[in-house]
Amino acid sequence: MLSFEQLDAFAAAFSTLGRLHITPVTPETRDQVVDLLDEWPAPASGESTAAGINAWHRSRAQEESASDIHRDHDLLYGITANAKVPPFESVHRNEEGLVFDSETLEVRDQYRRLGLQAPNLNREPDDHIGLELDFLAQCCVSALTALEQDAALAAERYARIGGEFSRDHLLTWAPDMLEKARAASQTEWMGGLQLMTLGTLEAWESALESSGVLADAEELSASPSEAPTGSKAPASTPDSEEAAQ
Repeated sequence: MLSFEQLDAFAAAFSTLGRLHITPVTPETRDQVVDLLDEWPAPASGESTAAGINAWHRSRAQEESASDIHRDHDLLYGITANAKVPPFESVHRNEEGLVFDSETLEVRDQYRRLGLQAPNLNREPDDHIGLELDFLAQCCVSALTALEQDAALAAERYARIGGEFSRDHLLTWAPDMLEKARAASQTEWMGGLQLMTLGTLEAWESALESSGVLADAEELSASPSEAPTGSKAPASTPDSEEAAQ
């Protein structure tokens, strides 16, 4: 089982990174994120994290403009044009490279295990990397809330849901996609985002393995009928102005 400290660290990291993958960063949010880099949670730091932190510091030092970062984000992920590196699981995992394919529906079913759904259901794919990261954040938040309520079995269940999702979905495609996006990035900010996410996923996979969550993951039945009191709804479109917490 993951520790309270680990769950808290990964909840913060996945939530922040999920927002930044979905919505192009504003100058204000970039400054707030960079100001907090010294407090980036150690348990959520992998081999790529230091390089990502350096890239984000360079982004601010070089005064990369908001328009340049927005354009880079757009060109990489295809917000208004064809994507250099599509941020959707289904594109990377099926032979035809289609969105809204079987992988998308499998991810949708996983969200339902926590009583959640993507914000733009049936209009935008559920398997955007930012939404998948946010789903892991919510698994961690739900486990934390269960621990605070002395519900250890429920906490273990939520951790296993996150572990299974990582094993069957995010870890099967995201590392390769992030490497390709890093190579194609034209700004320090977007290159740093890919590295920061790689570092967090490296640490997450290691934590799952060392805690036994991946090795012991089993098929779980239907999701709990209710999330623990105090948990928040994930996979919702983040506010582009919201600062990273």
